[in-house]
Order: sequence, then structure tokens, then C-alpha cells
Amino acid sequence: MIKRISLTAALIATTFTLGACSEVPQTVVAAKKGDEKAYVAADNKYVEKGWTSGDQVTWEKQLKTRSQGQDDYVKAK
Repeated sequence: MIKRISLTAALIATTFTLGACSEVPQTVVAAKKGDEKAYVAADNKYVEKGWTSGDQVTWEKQLKTRSQGQDDYVKAK
């Protein structure tokens, strides 16, 4: 009885050990981004109105507006 339990435990351990060898490596593949300023973006239809690509002043204004919209304390006033 003890031999059977030992053999079963050894087979289970061997199965798990060999199962780990067949795992596929997980690697991250991402495209490189350019070294552009944060306020320079692609011109597309999803750009916020009132902001022009490359204009840092309007970009900062839009960020401030968005952050104020997410502030629950300001919403509660």
C-alpha cells in the first residue's frame, strides 16, 4: 500500500515537472515609439476639439479640463 502511494506521488511529481518544460516562453513585443513631445499627436477624428497638434498651451489646457472633470471633489461642490 505504501509502495503504491509512493509510486503514485512520484508519477504525479514527474508529470508536473515535465509539464513545466513544455511551456511556451512569454515575451513582450511592442513597436518602438518616436521621441516626440507629448503634445504632438497624429491628426485624426478622435482628437479633442479646441486642441491642435503641436500646440503645448492648448494641450495643457485640455489636460487641466479633463483632470477637473475627473475630480469628484469638484463635482460635489
